[in-house]
Amino acid sequence: MCSRTLTTGVLLLMIACANIASAQVRSIEGTYRNPALGYSIQIPRGLKGITGDQDGPERGVKISLPSRGQIVVFGEPNSLEFKSPEDGVREELKLEHCESAQQEILPTAVGKLKGARGRLVCGDRVLNLFLAFRPQGGPIYWLRLETTQAHELEDQTVLRTVVGGFKLIHWK
Repeated sequence: MCSRTLTTGVLLLMIACANIASAQVRSIEGTYRNPALGYSIQIPRGLKGITGDQDGPERGVKISLPSRGQIVVFGEPNSLEFKSPEDGVREELKLEHCESAQQEILPTAVGKLKGARGRLVCGDRVLNLFLAFRPQGGPIYWLRLETTQAHELEDQTVLRTVVGGFKLIHWK
């Protein structure tokens, strides 16, 4: 009897935790702010961002595009100790396991920050990746577009809007 009560209690606890976790998922329109990581972005008009669906603390937002592409924006500690945004982009593109010769890495602005942009074409899939460092240390910020070659131009237009509207805010 005791083990049955314990099993029932564990099951109820698991269901309650699952309900709490799923209740934290939220849809965002307009401005997305993340004070814990010190940034905000503008979600373009007509689109919605989803946040709270990742494990652990909230780090960012996903924006689904009409093309079925996706923009993901998030902050994280520079735990790999990248020396520059270009180094971070280069290392991240290596993780994509694509033997494409169509790869480029260039310095660029992310909002008002100095950053880097990388682009990788792998078959029909295209990855556009931006990275910026917070001045004087702290979090680093990734903006990532995954789409197809057929939709890259239209999706890049949305990405440029998001990248251009990236802002640092008070970091808690």
